[in-house]
Amino acid sequence: MGDLREEYNQISDNFWELIDWQGEQGEQYQAHYKKTYEPGVLDTKTKRLMAMGAAIVMGCKGCILGQTQKAIDAGATRDEIMETCSVMLSLGGTMAGSKISIVMELLKEIGMIDADKK
Repeated sequence: MGDLREEYNQISDNFWELIDWQGEQGEQYQAHYKKTYEPGVLDTKTKRLMAMGAAIVMGCKGCILGQTQKAIDAGATRDEIMETCSVMLSLGGTMAGSKISIVMELLKEIGMIDADKK
């Protein structure tokens, strides 16, 4: 695989360019998006892990990469990410399992998993 972070940045840049193009509607979306992940009853880390899990089951590569990185940025550990992946594997079966490989590859790229370990 290539550099997943670079791929995510390209997907994200294109997405936010579309949102910016939408003017007022895009501004409303951005405000909603920001508010959604602020701490509330659930903390930001938990919300990002939930979003990562949903992205895995839905199969959105950009969402998987973005939400995984944002979960890490919010303090998620490797074990929390892996446990979330396990729940998604239980829920989504082999189709989710194939998307979990994206999470695994990202964790290898950023050194949270030993890339040589089998």
